[in-house]
Amino acid sequence: MSIEEKSEISGFDSFNWKAIAASAILIGVMLVLFWPTLLWLNERFFEENSYYGHGWLIPPAIAFLLYQRRDIIIQNRPRPGWYGLVILIPGLLLHLFARFFGINFLSGLSLPIIIFGLVLTQWGWGRGRYILGPLLLTIFMIPLPGIWLISIVFQLKLYSAAIGVALGRILGITIIHNGIEIVLPTAPPGEILTIGDPCSGLRSLISFATLGGFFSLLIPLTMGRRAIIFLSAIALAPISNILRVVGLIVLRQTVGPGILSGPWHIILGVLIFFLCFLVLLQVIRWMLR
Repeated sequence: MSIEEKSEISGFDSFNWKAIAASAILIGVMLVLFWPTLLWLNERFFEENSYYGHGWLIPPAIAFLLYQRRDIIIQNRPRPGWYGLVILIPGLLLHLFARFFGINFLSGLSLPIIIFGLVLTQWGWGRGRYILGPLLLTIFMIPLPGIWLISIVFQLKLYSAAIGVALGRILGITIIHNGIEIVLPTAPPGEILTIGDPCSGLRSLISFATLGGFFSLLIPLTMGRRAIIFLSAIALAPISNILRVVGLIVLRQTVGPGILSGPWHIILGVLIFFLCFLVLLQVIRWMLR
């Protein structure tokens, strides 16, 4: 081996160690900055009846998408640009503002902004454009403020109850509808059907939006076909929830109040979710043709 080749290898190894050390320091700084936010995220992910129980599945999904794109990312030479600071600095300011006033939602939202700002600053848009898509999946793991969730859930419950009742009447079922309460006069006597928070459809909406975003990024398609997959996933969320409400109305009418307790309620929701997921897979198959 020549002296020049040894020199090149030595320089390459040195550069790698420097890059690894710099990355380790950067990760350490980010952990220190966002540790309270990460603890908050973990708490929200595992709280009872959480709408974000899938939260910790998203970072591995992002890592898989980036690994899938590794060749095209590496092929683009890094072109560091100061324009990344236009995103990085506001992201840092947003995080500091959020920590000072204790607004965890804004702090979580600043994390992907800061990461993308760092990507642009260190690597430029050539690589950053292939990282942006997967990074946007973090939006679906940042819990909305509680007051927003209460308002959204309430409106979704009214919407689900109204459409479910309309479809139930089309099926010939006599229904008295009052907000989120559904009374079936001709059904076996017992507990009335009340549309609770789990039947609002918000969990389905977040889950399907996450799945739609992941699959639209996973498969190499045109932008238009990616958009169709994502929008189809979002459309399936309210459809699945309305089917669930109609199913509960029919079962309450035919079986009785016992259907409202026990595992049947959950089983019905899981079956309908799985059915709509199969529909999403079929949409993906159509887009692949």
